[in-house]
Amino acid sequence: MGNVDRRTGADRRKRNLPVTVERRKNDRRNASDRREANRVPLELWMEEISGEDVYFRRTGNVSVGGVYFDRAIPHSLGTIVTLKFALPGDREMVVARGEVVNASGHAENLGMGVKFIHVEGDGEARIRTYLKSL
Repeated sequence: MGNVDRRTGADRRKRNLPVTVERRKNDRRNASDRREANRVPLELWMEEISGEDVYFRRTGNVSVGGVYFDRAIPHSLGTIVTLKFALPGDREMVVARGEVVNASGHAENLGMGVKFIHVEGDGEARIRTYLKSL
């Protein structure tokens, strides 16, 4: 099929769109485009329940909308998990249900991102307050 653009059927060579630094910057999506809330580097231990299995995972960063686990063997995308954790200085546990939305299984970059889909009680407000205090 040679140089045919699969989306438009046009010959790529005939498009003549110069690739400039400006165009590359505009074409890239950065992490903040995909995320609703800024993540803050924060190491916490969280209990994660997936089906009948219980894991203890260390976070790399946390936001009001989710968490990223560094150096964690990830679950499959779409897996629903329950997370239980206490914020530093807070005795009450935050309980949240989340969905695995990104995962890296490469040995040098193990990790997984979980988006909160429901946070019980005032947990979301407590997370927001804590993160603003940092």
